[in-house]
Amino acid sequence: MNKPPITTHILNLETGKPAAEVGVTLYEPDSAAPLASAKTDTDGRVLQWDNAFMLTTGFYRLHFAVGDWFAKRGQGCFYPEILITFHVADVDQHYHVPLLLNAFGYSTYRGS
Repeated sequence: MNKPPITTHILNLETGKPAAEVGVTLYEPDSAAPLASAKTDTDGRVLQWDNAFMLTTGFYRLHFAVGDWFAKRGQGCFYPEILITFHVADVDQHYHVPLLLNAFGYSTYRGS
């Protein structure tokens, strides 16, 4: 299995465990058009998208549907959707965008 050029991982900081089955949508650079979507696996990762794609330079967006995920667990949350915009400058690099999550906040960084 080849790794796609963009991957993500969600860690639930309240439990210290991966957030499985979170809906994630990747948007094309500088566009409102979805490029691919997936749900995080049991390890909280998106390593396979529903659509293969090649990187181009530009601003991509990852949309995380965390409100639905929290609701399925009987929890509320402050941020029902998280949208992370990041810049792809070098199409030959891999871009890993992790999300550290709890019901009242989140943080992200460029992973490896």
